[in-house]
Amino acid sequence: MKIILSEFINFIRKYKIHFIGWSIFIFYEVVIMGLIRKQFSPVGNYVFFYIFNILLFYFHAHFVMPGAKMKTVQALWRLPLLILIEVVVYICITANLANFFHRNGYITFLSPPQFSLDGYIGMSYRVIYFILFSSAYYYILGYFEERKRAEEKEKERLLVIIENQRIYADLIKSQHAHLKAQINPHFLFNTLNFIYTSTRKTTPEAAEAILALSEMMRYSIEEVSNTNSPLIGELEQVENLIKLHKIKSHQELYIQMEYDEEVAELEIVPLLVMTLVENMFKHGDLLQQAHPAQLQLKYKNAVLKIETTNLISKNQMQPSHHIGLDNVKKRLKAAYGDQAVLHTLQQEQQFKVSLEICLSPVN
Repeated sequence: MKIILSEFINFIRKYKIHFIGWSIFIFYEVVIMGLIRKQFSPVGNYVFFYIFNILLFYFHAHFVMPGAKMKTVQALWRLPLLILIEVVVYICITANLANFFHRNGYITFLSPPQFSLDGYIGMSYRVIYFILFSSAYYYILGYFEERKRAEEKEKERLLVIIENQRIYADLIKSQHAHLKAQINPHFLFNTLNFIYTSTRKTTPEAAEAILALSEMMRYSIEEVSNTNSPLIGELEQVENLIKLHKIKSHQELYIQMEYDEEVAELEIVPLLVMTLVENMFKHGDLLQQAHPAQLQLKYKNAVLKIETTNLISKNQMQPSHHIGLDNVKKRLKAAYGDQAVLHTLQQEQQFKVSLEICLSPVN
């Protein structure tokens, strides 16, 4: 019961303008005109006809007018035909029902409906009267709907302008950030070059480490924005990485790198090989001359195969979580999709990584 009451209240609130409008109209016709004419009909008479008149009003506005296709040439013949059908159907239903209720004593009519020409003309006038009001209501609704659409379009236009302004502001910020990113590395490389020049005579080993680090950083910054880059450049940085680790560890590191000239000319996503090599330095044992770490690059039938093999270091403080390899997989997925496959294999104390990338043949 509470749910029904709540829904009824919501219905009243939603269509309160309609209820207010009909209340004023009925008050005018029933009370004011009754006082002027000094004559009132029974309540059932008013209830009966106003139910049908209100139904006619909304039926004409929401079904007949749209069905007539008012914005087309077809409305010239559709609308008169539909109105004629409305008038005939309304008169037939109301006249017969009113006669039935009056004859059986359900409703007392002050002026019972007459099945005559004068009676039909009088009822037709009443039908046309409400049809005209309904047509006006239809055009008012159309005006407000058109206005609402115009406001929505204007709102969308303003949102587009705001979004374009935001994108432009973001672009300006990114341009400033790009300029700052260019300035900062420039300062860093100048500083490293100064340190290299200052230490080259006194501590040549440290100077070589600074030079290798500078070249690796320059490569990383310049190539990271490229989709693909020649492998020869990355292989040179792999040699710098090996040199840097040798200087850092103060020990002889055993790592072998093999590749053909054809491989050096290929272009792939940058920093993949360096990540695989860095993974060997981080988790591998490169101190065993009898079991050196290996990096092999082969290209055959448009497939580049990169393999790394190394002993697993026994001095790791924590177990490896292969975060670097996971990042490589994500980059491969983004760049090559199903055309690249990365496999890892651990056998006893040896760890092997195999990467295959399907590439187009080099022209």
